Amino acid sequence: MLTAELKYTRTPLKDFISHHKKNIMQRSRKQKLDHFYSLCNYSVPVLDAGVSGYQDYASQVNFFLNNFKFPSYQYTGLAVEPVNNLAAEHPDKTFIRYGGKRFPFQHRGFHWVFSNAVIEHVGDEDAQVWFVNEMLRVSRNVFFTTPNKFFPVESHTDVFFRHWFTKSFYKWCSEHHSYYGEHNLKLLSYFDLMRIMKKSNARSYEIFLNKCLGLTMTFTVVAKS
Repeated sequence: MLTAELKYTRTPLKDFISHHKKNIMQRSRKQKLDHFYSLCNYSVPVLDAGVSGYQDYASQVNFFLNNFKFPSYQYTGLAVEPVNNLAAEHPDKTFIRYGGKRFPFQHRGFHWVFSNAVIEHVGDEDAQVWFVNEMLRVSRNVFFTTPNKFFPVESHTDVFFRHWFTKSFYKWCSEHHSYYGEHNLKLLSYFDLMRIMKKSNARSYEIFLNKCLGLTMTFTVVAKS
């Protein structure tokens, strides 16, 4: 009886999240984009670090690519996934696939790097520091975002609160959402992010708190090399 009641009481919440998630995420992405263009307000070479090549998700997650304001020749998208579809859809833009780790670009080849919700997928803390340093190496300015671990809803799996408890969350993922695990989803708190930035090569940085319903849903980091 208790199990049935729990399933019943959780269903409306899941339905609510599912129904409103797309609008919430789109609004969040637009706010981040507006923030970026308030800082980068003239045409310069920009690297989009972490563009998605998967056709099923590309239209949702490649918000920066689909709303790029500068001339197409200023855009370069970097992906670990195949980029054939992206190149066919955007023949006027540049897309490069790489195997992770070192970016295939020269020192300060870009004026800005934009990276939305990628750092939590690159691996452990050492890999996250490496990722930040690579963005700093190839650009003068870096703008990246990541979800707040301690927002009540985990955005990839839609679980409530479970992701606050790391071991329990990964165990749950292995049973219910096996795509995600320690190797490709390391959520960050504000203090985790501070520690990463202190370890990085950033000359200066600022962390912005992006709110939803009065709670910090995501972080934006703006850094200079």
